[in-house]
Amino acid sequence: MLKNPNLIIAHAECRQPASEITPPLLPLGKKPSKVLLLDGYSTRTLACVQSWGKKGLAFAVGGETRWDMSLFSRYTKEKFVYTSPERDIRKFIQDVNRYCHEFAADCVFPTSEAAILACDKHRNELSFPPIIPGERDIQMTFSKANTLNVAQSLGIAVPKTIHITDNQWRAIDASALKFPVVIKSESSQVMFSAKTKTSERTAYVFCRRELERECGSRLANGQSVLLQEFIDGYGVGISGLFAGGRPIVLIGHRRIRESNPLGGPSAVAETIEIDPRLMESTTALFETIGFSGPAMAEYKIDRRTGQPYLMEINGRFWGTLLLAPAAGLDLPYLYWKMLNGMEIQPEERRYKVGIRGRYVVGDTKCLFLCLKGNTKRWPGEFPKRWLAVKSYMGSFFDKQTKDLLLTQDDPMPFFARLVQDFASRH
Repeated sequence: MLKNPNLIIAHAECRQPASEITPPLLPLGKKPSKVLLLDGYSTRTLACVQSWGKKGLAFAVGGETRWDMSLFSRYTKEKFVYTSPERDIRKFIQDVNRYCHEFAADCVFPTSEAAILACDKHRNELSFPPIIPGERDIQMTFSKANTLNVAQSLGIAVPKTIHITDNQWRAIDASALKFPVVIKSESSQVMFSAKTKTSERTAYVFCRRELERECGSRLANGQSVLLQEFIDGYGVGISGLFAGGRPIVLIGHRRIRESNPLGGPSAVAETIEIDPRLMESTTALFETIGFSGPAMAEYKIDRRTGQPYLMEINGRFWGTLLLAPAAGLDLPYLYWKMLNGMEIQPEERRYKVGIRGRYVVGDTKCLFLCLKGNTKRWPGEFPKRWLAVKSYMGSFFDKQTKDLLLTQDDPMPFFARLVQDFASRH
């Protein structure tokens, strides 16, 4: 038994020597000494900046705009602005090569799907190797359809799903699904020859006419579509670092509130001990794929039955990554150690259970939407107004709740994020 009941070891069974846990993400024998870190707008990149900066590791961080929040971290010493792959992939690759030479970086680390896909497509044109999953890993984890097919072959529960492509959408038979139906783009990013494009967000439709309109719009924009049954539940993520499909370190979290009560990015999440069922399904899934790198398996737990359903895999660092260091698990640094073939000690795999990470802006948006009230057609659970106010205000005084952006140690990214969000809306 552990002396501290709130401290658990994340996948303590993994004790491979350093030489056996180095993931095949870089050319044989290649170890990063200075990293060109991309996607400065994201919490994923900010987590790496803060972790690596505290450890004194060498990196330069880039953003798609001068307001990208990671550029304002106290730990950012070298920074730059590059062309987004959503604007022009060719210029993106040219910028990456130019800044690698300018900052004497020997590898590139993109954290967004758009940048990962662009680097994967143009690997041979990059001057230095990208730290990204292999081509097959990307195909299996960036495609929701591929992920769900693997899960089903392993007997892992998934929502009832129909995959719609451009050639068959007018013959949709949604009789196996009951309305409301959840409509998702098959992948978060669509690759075109000149640029990438972010897919449309998840939508809920309540009749055949809405279904055909939503599917038609997405398919016309080059996106294949998944139709899924609606499951009223809460999100759980099992995330960590993998090498050849083996979990090296894992952490579990549960979504407490989302920026939109109807579904959206996490606003408040809490670290949890990993349910044995989810441990088994997650390890089986990644072992079958043979994945190497950081990733998260996302589940939805049915509120009525407690049944977990696999929803998707993020084959990259995830949006709630900052929660891990807040709970004592420095995943960005452990990933750097993996890339350099350094052994991860048992004490480095521990994290505290019951730590809540909060994005106050997203939580405030959640509160306003709760006060606005539920839509008449929403069939799932919706917070009552007085409970929403109580939980929102309570988070300011809860000692276990930590704001993940507005920190005493590094507050400027929070204010840059406010400007970043404002600029993106105008």
